Amino acid sequence: MRAVIALACALTVVAMPIKAKQALNFEITPLIGYRFGGDFDTSRNEVHNRIELSEETSYGLLTAWSFDRKRQGEFLVSHYNTSFSNSDDFSAGNTDLSITYAHIGGNVPISDGPLPILVTGGFGLSHLAPKDKALSDETRFSINVGLASKISLTENVSLRLDGRLYGTFFNSDSAIFCDVDTCAIYISSDIWFQSEVSAGITYRF
Repeated sequence: MRAVIALACALTVVAMPIKAKQALNFEITPLIGYRFGGDFDTSRNEVHNRIELSEETSYGLLTAWSFDRKRQGEFLVSHYNTSFSNSDDFSAGNTDLSITYAHIGGNVPISDGPLPILVTGGFGLSHLAPKDKALSDETRFSINVGLASKISLTENVSLRLDGRLYGTFFNSDSAIFCDVDTCAIYISSDIWFQSEVSAGITYRF
C-alpha cells in the first residue's frame, strides 16, 4: 500500500509540470511603430549645441513566452532609420543613422476586461550605427518601460498595442560617433531617452 501511495505521489509530482506546460504558450508579434524624441543636448568647451533626430517609422519583433499563469517573459528587437542634424562645430558627410534596441524582459497584467492593461519592460543594449563610415558605431546598456494591451481577435490571434520609453546610459563627459580627429556628439547627460508607440498582430502557439 505504501508503495502504491509513493508511486501515486511520484506520478503526481511528474504530471504537474506537464499539465503546467500544456497551459503555457509561445507568442510572436511583428510590430510597426513610430519612434520619436532622442535629441542630444551637447556641451564642449562651454559651447552648447542641440543635435536633433528625425522622427521615423520603426519596425520590431516581439517574442513572448509564459512565465506562469499570468506573467510572460519577452524578448524585443526594435529598429529604425533616422538622421541627425549637424552642429555648429561638426559636419558629417552622411547624417543617416540606424538605432536598434535588443531587450529581454517581461510583462505583468494590472487590469482585466475587454481592454486589458499590461506593464511591460526590459533591459539590454542599444546599438547606434551612423552610415558615415568615418564615424564609429556605439553600443550602450539600456532599459525600457511601458504599457501594452492585447485585444483578442480569435483564439490564437490578437491585436497588440504598445507604448514604451527607452533609456540609454552614457557618461556625462563621454562622446559618440567619433572619427580620428573629432566626435559628432558630446554627451552632457547621463541617460538618453526615446519614446515609441507601436502596434502588431500577435500569433499564439
